[in-house]
Formats: sequence, structure tokens, C-alpha cells
Amino acid sequence: MKKGDLRKREILNAAEALFCQKGYEQTSIQDILDVLNTSKGSFYHHFVSKEALLEGICQKRAEQIYQTALSSVNEQLSAADNLNQLLSGMIPFRDEKLVFLLMLLPIFSLPEGRIVKICYCDALARLFTPAVSEWLRRGHESGELYCTDPDIAAGLILSLVNRLWVQVCEMIIQAEGNGTEPDLSAILRLTETYRLSIGQIVSLPYGYVKMIDLPSLRLLCEQIHNHWSCKKTYNKEKNRRTNP
Repeated sequence: MKKGDLRKREILNAAEALFCQKGYEQTSIQDILDVLNTSKGSFYHHFVSKEALLEGICQKRAEQIYQTALSSVNEQLSAADNLNQLLSGMIPFRDEKLVFLLMLLPIFSLPEGRIVKICYCDALARLFTPAVSEWLRRGHESGELYCTDPDIAAGLILSLVNRLWVQVCEMIIQAEGNGTEPDLSAILRLTETYRLSIGQIVSLPYGYVKMIDLPSLRLLCEQIHNHWSCKKTYNKEKNRRTNP
């Protein structure tokens, strides 16, 4: 690896660790420089802003999610089963992905959050498209599903998957903001709608598309609740110190 690429990776890793530990808004570029013991010139050589740095982290995370999902693909499984593996693996609700997601969610409400959200979703869709398209093609050839244009179908399906996980997060966050329990039945109905839509695109049997299960949803609700509780406690303590 070239020296410049190594430094860029070091900046990404240090920034992600700080963002997850302190929060994106609470972390300054100087904090990152202090950890790495490097200069502003070195930072701005690779990233024009903190927002661009976060977009780079989203790209890196999307690649990690894709590689994990790809490792679950098994040539011995049916095309439809491997399609399920890829789609469920794309949704960042598993425990090992939640730390990053919990850091990211508050940013979605900031002015730059829309760009970051689009960047993350686009990176996921771009990475997953070739594999999803390939298994759609194999499934059509084997007669497991009906898909005359795998590339178009893959684009439609992946846009639905991205919209689903973002919408689920928004529903849970809204409940947290209102001080109420997330309505799991409403979230499951939403999930069911997306599952049916994806199944209809490629003519899969009813209930075949999985993606999100109830334990994962419960874990997500619990983690978001705990994260938001800690954040509220932190903000109260910060305000108390600022305005004694």
C-alpha cells in the first residue's frame, strides 16, 4: 500500500473511532489530528472537509458490509436463497454494524445529513448490484424466479432495501423523540409491504423474501433507545457545566 493511501486509511479509522465514541458533531478535525499526531495539511490533502471525511467512512463501511454479505453466499444454495442472504446482509441492523449506524442516525437530521445518507445508500447499492444481478440472472435461468432484465431488477430491489432500513430507523427515532415505545407491529407491516414488493418484482413465492426479522428489530429498538438515553444524559450534563 502506498504511503498516501496508508495515511488516508489511518485518518478514516481514527475519525470513525472518534465519531462513534464522542459523536460526529462533538468531534473536531483537530481532535482527529491530535490522535494521529499529524498536520492539517496532511488531513486536507485527502479530505476537503469533515463532511467529505464522513462520506469516505460511509464508503469504507459499505465495502465492509458488502464483503461480509458476500461471504455468506454459497454456491450450494439456490439462487433465491443467496438473494435473501445478500439483501438481509445489506441491511445494517446486525449487532456488529450497529455502533456505526447509531453514530450515523443523528447526522441524518442535520443539513449535511441528507447528502451523507444518499452517499451511504448509493455506496451500498453500487457494491451490491453486480452480485444481486448475477443471482437474479441465475435464478431466471434455473426457473426459480422470473427476471428478464437482472440489472434493472437489481436496481429496483436495492433501492427498496435502502428505503426500507432508512424508514425503519426513522420510525424508531420518531418514537424516541416522542417518548413512546416504537410500534413494532407498524414496522413489521412496513417490512411486509417491502418484502411483498420485492417478491413480486421477480415472481418469488409469498413469504420467500426475508430481510429483517423480529429479533433484529427488537435489538435495533433497544440499542437506539439506550444510545438516545446516553445522549440526553450527556447533553444535560454538558448544559449543566456550561450554564451552572
